[in-house]
Amino acid sequence: TDPVTGADDNNTGGVVCTPASVDLSPSAPGEIMAASVVAFSGTWKHQHSQNLEEFMAALGVPPSMRTRSKGFEPKVEVKEHSDGWITWSTTANGKTTTNHFQLGNEFFEDTGDGKKRKTVYFWDKGHLVSVYRDWDGTGAQLSIARWMDGGNVVAEVNYRDVTLKRIYRKS
Repeated sequence: TDPVTGADDNNTGGVVCTPASVDLSPSAPGEIMAASVVAFSGTWKHQHSQNLEEFMAALGVPPSMRTRSKGFEPKVEVKEHSDGWITWSTTANGKTTTNHFQLGNEFFEDTGDGKKRKTVYFWDKGHLVSVYRDWDGTGAQLSIARWMDGGNVVAEVNYRDVTLKRIYRKS
C-alpha cells in the first residue's frame, strides 16, 4: 500500500479492517502468526464435506447445479510471500481462481462464481478467518474459519443459520 495515497494493487484503498471483537495479537511477537501462515502454506485437496446440500440450498444454488457440484474435488494452494502477501488459489471443476491479499486488509475477492466480494482475512484464536460482510447484496454475512487438525485443514463456513464443514488434506 502506498503510504501517501493509500492505493494498493487490489484497488481497495488500503482499508485495514480489524473487527473490534477479534484479538489479532499473538501471545509472543510473531509466534502465532508466523506458525499459522507456515502451517497453511502448501497444496490441499478436499477430502469430504458435511452439510453441503443444505448449505448450497441456503445460498440459493439451483437443485441441478447442487447435483453437479457434489462431485467437485476442490484443491487449494496457499503461498506465503516474504513481503506479507498471501496467494490463495482454488481449483474446482477445471476452473482456477487466484487471489492475493494481506491479513487485516479488506479487498475484493474473486469467489469463483464470477463475482467479486469484499472480504477481509485475519487470525482469531488460532483460526484463519475470512468474513464477507455482504455476501448476497442483502447484508447477509458469510464467514469461513479455518484451522489445523492434525494433518488436515478444517474449514467451517457459516451463512445465515447454516454451517458447512469441509476437510482438506495436504497433497
